[in-house]
Amino acid sequence: MNITNDIIREVIDSNDIYIEFQPVYSLNTKKIIGLEALARGKYKGEIISPYFLFDYGKRNGSLKKIDSLCREKAMSAFSDGNTAPDLFINFETSILNEAGHIKYTDDIFKTTLNYGLNPENVVIELNESKVGDIYDLLMFIDFYRSRNFLIALDNVGSSPDILNKIMLINPDIIKIDRMIVSNIELNNYNQEIFKSIIQVAKRIGAMTVAEGTESADEVIACMLFGVDYFQGFFFSEPGQFNYLFTNEARLKLEDAAVKLNMSIKNNPTVINIQIEAYKNLINDIINKLSGIRLSECESILMQYITEHIEIESIFLIDEKGFQISDTIMSASSEIEKGFHPAVYGERHDIKNYFYAVKEKIEDPFISGWYISSATGKLCKTISSHFRTDDNKFIVVCIDLKKRLSAEG
Repeated sequence: MNITNDIIREVIDSNDIYIEFQPVYSLNTKKIIGLEALARGKYKGEIISPYFLFDYGKRNGSLKKIDSLCREKAMSAFSDGNTAPDLFINFETSILNEAGHIKYTDDIFKTTLNYGLNPENVVIELNESKVGDIYDLLMFIDFYRSRNFLIALDNVGSSPDILNKIMLINPDIIKIDRMIVSNIELNNYNQEIFKSIIQVAKRIGAMTVAEGTESADEVIACMLFGVDYFQGFFFSEPGQFNYLFTNEARLKLEDAAVKLNMSIKNNPTVINIQIEAYKNLINDIINKLSGIRLSECESILMQYITEHIEIESIFLIDEKGFQISDTIMSASSEIEKGFHPAVYGERHDIKNYFYAVKEKIEDPFISGWYISSATGKLCKTISSHFRTDDNKFIVVCIDLKKRLSAEG
């Protein structure tokens, strides 16, 4: 069908807008934590994409009317028998660029109250890239945050200043764009962007959503990188409200969680991501130790192990294979009867985690899982080398706890 201005005008004038909802899922709790309302037009049985509706509004000065109409339809549908915790609604932030937008600021608030919804259960999704003046956006956010609405930053991607804007806006929820999530298990560049966003989110206390997830590999990778929630066709296409909360929908989520748990244990994507995580861990400690006096190393290791709950123990070995530090154990370590950590002066020269690094066979070295002689429990050893301030060759070994790993 050829979408003309006359068709769009007729759809708007007749209020022929309907709403589909797409769930936002928590795999950890196996629950739907909210629904995003997605507006569509309808003309003689044909579906009209929201793109055409809002494009028409921008060209014909009716953007506010269309935005209000879509939101009113969404709140009306959501308030009818709602059992989901939160409603995610989109706000067309380009409206803030228009003269006189201040008079329109409280429109969402009024509509929320009219339909008997609690502002604490309404998430306003914003796209900061559409706002010319960031000050106007911050004023809008302050208005709604003071009335207990939640603020989500939508379509967060790879723009150069996005991390600074996240810190400035301080959203409650960050929705990571599909362009970053797509095939993330294969794309190292997107992985680094994703991890940076997650890191900033944790720093400001924001929750994160991976948008547009379509495959198990994408979901697994996002889980390993620390995302909180998911939204996408892998779990559910947008649908009518009455379908989303049937037993069939709940069973689908439960089944997805079980399948993903099995996939995590066997999927090569997980192994590759874990290897990168191991390398990042050992490289991080190497950077902290390189170029300092040997006498200062042990205090750094003690601090490091308190900051990383996945680490069981850390120790240092000199170039001849002798241990030159105590084995620094995690405070939560449990040692089986008959086992004990290695002590200062113990020899490791024939151990693969020393030999592989010393002879430049594998650096960093990453072992398989084995029974630790220190605790009697399964562990994995990662090792690499650094040089002290007086150029001494030192190997650092980290033992990881099996029970905290997603790897099988």
